Amino acid sequence: MKTIYNYAIGGALLSSLLLSGGCDELGFNINTGEGEGSFLKQSILIDVRDDAETIINGETKGATRAGELDDFKILFFKGNEITPEKSYLYSEMPDIVVLPVGSYKVTATKGVDVASDWESPYYLGESNFFEIREDNINEDIDPIICRLQNIKVSVEFDAKLAAAMSPDSYVEVRVGDNASLSYTANDQNRAGHFKHEDGVSMVATFRGTVEGAETVETKSFDTVDKGYHYKIKFRLHTQNDDLVGEVGASVSVDASVTTVDLENNVILEEDHDLGDEERPKEDIEGEGEKPAPPTPPDQEVTNGPSITAEKPIDLDGVNVITDGMVCVLNIASNAADGFTKFECKVESTTLDIESVGLNNPLDLINPGDSREALEGLGLLEEGVQVKGLKSMKFDLTTFMPLITALGAGEHKFILTVGDASGETTKTLILKSN
Repeated sequence: MKTIYNYAIGGALLSSLLLSGGCDELGFNINTGEGEGSFLKQSILIDVRDDAETIINGETKGATRAGELDDFKILFFKGNEITPEKSYLYSEMPDIVVLPVGSYKVTATKGVDVASDWESPYYLGESNFFEIREDNINEDIDPIICRLQNIKVSVEFDAKLAAAMSPDSYVEVRVGDNASLSYTANDQNRAGHFKHEDGVSMVATFRGTVEGAETVETKSFDTVDKGYHYKIKFRLHTQNDDLVGEVGASVSVDASVTTVDLENNVILEEDHDLGDEERPKEDIEGEGEKPAPPTPPDQEVTNGPSITAEKPIDLDGVNVITDGMVCVLNIASNAADGFTKFECKVESTTLDIESVGLNNPLDLINPGDSREALEGLGLLEEGVQVKGLKSMKFDLTTFMPLITALGAGEHKFILTVGDASGETTKTLILKSN
């Protein structure tokens, strides 16, 4: 079982143990010089966000294809340097990395950002900044969330079209001016990946013979975004389907698209049985703002900001803490002036928030002397002012190993967030065994 320590509390204890001779017992051999410190490899947790898989420290949850932590490239950047101080494949990385003292961040990548190719996802994630101190082992790092950096596209033919089209029929998907892939009937639901650039467009064109008639049908997207899966489905309709726009005086082919947000695995938009000639301009993917995901049925509608949880967290139940558990809440405001109140009161049978340098309730609008501690725990981004923001993540992942280390207990995080439209209160309940 892997243990994550909070640096201010558990990390100092672990570092002290290692530096006082525990390293040899654990199989570590540290040789640091003047002006150098070190970093624990075991501190790196990687969470890959994809609709096909979620990888947490190499363990694949509900995946349709395997993901290996060993394949990730790990780069250590000092300050704002663009050249890494050190870089490794995770499989080749030493158990303890020796670095010059200073402020660092870790970048994790997997795959190559190619123009277009089959099954070639490119992931990228970046850690929070942490300090390397002389004669000190640092392992104060939040899980690195790696998100898809390219565009994912799959093509499907409905059963009637697949039976009626010629074997050489295909759909050409072109992103931008050059990158393209051709999808045949044998490539149904096979994922292609395309390089993303700001403002890039995409065109999907069906070309083939359908019931003896040469057929060309185009589906266009003015703008496509990285981190989304565009599922394009081509359908066949006969005159009996009462669809305008006939091909060969007997059949017509059109396309629909379902867009999936890979971060939350939520369908953002779904169109059915509409050709480009029938689709209102504003409904084409990329025109105007994406429609907001529907409010989950387990979240009550209130005035004020919205507070939702990322899986596996359930705001309406008791969440039993497991090893490596990620705990993230998403907060959003529709008010023009953004957040005006952001507090979190902690009620716990074992955790004394004030003992770690924090006020209770936590006040993210006016953090005062608690700012440094909040930033150290990952609850606040360094230098960011919450007042006026319209969206942010409230990441409690750092608390998970700390709470577990304190033994069995129940812990309530009562979150109250306000804006010009009102206030919203939600209670997150965690249980440690």
